[in-house]
Amino acid sequence: MHIHLDPIGGMAGDMFAAAMLDCHRDWQTSLYETIRDSGLTPDLEACALQHNDGSLTGHRFEVKQPTRPDRHQHRRWRDIRERLHNSGLETAVKERAIAIFELLAEAEAEVHGCSNDEVTFHEVGAWDSIADIVAAAWLIERNGTTTWSCSPLPLGRGRVASAHGLLPIPAPATALLLKGFPVFDDGVEGERVTPTGAAILKHLNPSFEPRMQPSVMLGRGYGFGTKTFPSFSNVLLVSLFDLQRSRAADSSVAVCE
Repeated sequence: MHIHLDPIGGMAGDMFAAAMLDCHRDWQTSLYETIRDSGLTPDLEACALQHNDGSLTGHRFEVKQPTRPDRHQHRRWRDIRERLHNSGLETAVKERAIAIFELLAEAEAEVHGCSNDEVTFHEVGAWDSIADIVAAAWLIERNGTTTWSCSPLPLGRGRVASAHGLLPIPAPATALLLKGFPVFDDGVEGERVTPTGAAILKHLNPSFEPRMQPSVMLGRGYGFGTKTFPSFSNVLLVSLFDLQRSRAADSSVAVCE
């Protein structure tokens, strides 16, 4: 199995989850139950909603945040890590979610000049962002052994509001996570790759080289973000392929003289 990501609108944790669930609609209920029964916090629920932006049809991934205590968004990385460790998630999903968060913590620690355990997540500490990463970890693990590739990423431009005030786009931690990845500027204002999206990409370590190997397309999924852009869909396209071995590898050749 090979999966290619095409960040037409950009890359975010909720867009990744939505696109994967648009591909694998039969996985939706299992993921909802996993997040609901994880024990991370009471009343944490998620769902993929069908969405049509007038050009394309796909899904959006939405998380219902807890209505009871612990509603603030500022959470220390070590506290999130402990909650994940103590959750009811499968071990492999826990480890993958923690690995994605660790990448974020390393980037934030470098930006703020502190240790990983001293990092406090603000926007990423909100329950919807935590659920996005848990969903991504579950979907990657559920997909099994596969290879990943990605088209060049739209860099975005302008400023984004944060707990630290206005920050340049891409945000400092996002820029660190995207280091080494091919990017381009299409002149469109706004954040195109979020910190969670960048961390998921870093975790997947996709190839950015054009694929030349013959393959069979198995399906496509469209995952929408919350923003809208005037001239194109804010969507992440996920394409699934079955890689075919070359005939030469399966053939035997005999020479008679």
